Amino acid sequence: MALLTSACSGGSGGGANESRPDNELHIAVYGDAAASAEQAAADRFNETSDVKVVVDSLPGDDTYPTAVRTSLGTANAPDIFMSWGAADIQQLVDAGAILPLDDFIAQVPELKSSFLPSVFDGEVIDGVSYGIPMRGVAPTFLFYNKSVLADAGLEPAASWDDLVSQSATLADSGVIPVALAGADKWPTQMWFQYAFARQIGNEQVAKGLAGDAEVWASDGSKKALDDLSGLIGDGAFGATFDSVGYSNQGTTALLSQGKAAYELMGTWNYATLAAADPTFAAEDLGWIAFPSLDGGEGKAGEIAGNLSNYYNVAADTRYPEVARDFLKELYSDDFVKDELALGNLPPTVSAGDFIAADTTIDAQKKEYLTFVFDLVQNAPSFQLSWDQTVPTASKTGLQDAVAGYFNGSLDSAAWITQMQALTAPAGQ
Repeated sequence: MALLTSACSGGSGGGANESRPDNELHIAVYGDAAASAEQAAADRFNETSDVKVVVDSLPGDDTYPTAVRTSLGTANAPDIFMSWGAADIQQLVDAGAILPLDDFIAQVPELKSSFLPSVFDGEVIDGVSYGIPMRGVAPTFLFYNKSVLADAGLEPAASWDDLVSQSATLADSGVIPVALAGADKWPTQMWFQYAFARQIGNEQVAKGLAGDAEVWASDGSKKALDDLSGLIGDGAFGATFDSVGYSNQGTTALLSQGKAAYELMGTWNYATLAAADPTFAAEDLGWIAFPSLDGGEGKAGEIAGNLSNYYNVAADTRYPEVARDFLKELYSDDFVKDELALGNLPPTVSAGDFIAADTTIDAQKKEYLTFVFDLVQNAPSFQLSWDQTVPTASKTGLQDAVAGYFNGSLDSAAWITQMQALTAPAGQ
């Protein structure tokens, strides 16, 4: 594999790969609609740089990571490329294929200080920074139907106990308390992420996902499973959640049509609901942070979801200083504005001010974006979605495990055993 070669030819202290093009810095962009902001950044940079940034668009699908990895260490490799968090780049870090960025940050502190700490830390490994955040941040939280709650005489749930008590009230009124796209499995995972964040805290969750088997067998883990089991048993998700989908807008219909009160989902759900039913989104859609849990070990305000994407620099880039200077574009005013125009919430500390000042954003969307920004800015930690944290080979097994616990095919002991196996270090 070519990336292993890069560890020898251009890893830490390995020197530049002179086979790369002269006076060009190549960026492999993920070829979707959001890439337009990255192209615009390159165009701005090229106005004053002798070494020109060349944007190479790769297909915006699951083939992107493989295309990048197989090219590293060759003359055709990108100098800068996109990744999805620490687990995604761990193999490249181990191979010496990614340039540590601490020297860049020492020279340009804004490469770190310009970003929300809980997001920036997503590609800090063993205290070393490897990535700069560069796309929208997407935590998960509860969306709710205002009319459904009002008709039941309820306020949005502030605690886990509220969710439990409200589930009974809502079910008695013929409403599904929580819309859950169990058929897609990954939405079910979101409930584990918060149950565990509240009971044991994201720091312990991270240890478990990194291979600490004792985390999954701990008393706190068992309490989190009991909490989830209680909601399931009380009918919080209805009787048919395992056959409801998100990709086919099953939960979208349940929430917007008043057949469900809540849905736990990521930031993208706002656009999905607004497109499906603009009237509902404008008049009856609400959102709140995931409720607290009395007695849990987690820190107040801890969140989970998709942190951001990151730009990494190949260890054998021919022009490291140029790469450093281009990365400054990721917190520039123009880049932040371009991201907001695309509907993305940039993970920069300046994003809140830009949202407040932007007169082109309607009042409700401005309220929504401000809520998301504050949620992330105030979070003591932000746990990347579990299926993006574990090794790729464990992703399907993890999704099967969370689905199995919810549908009753796995009990607590079996689920713990599965998680210990799925997160075990390689070779164990």
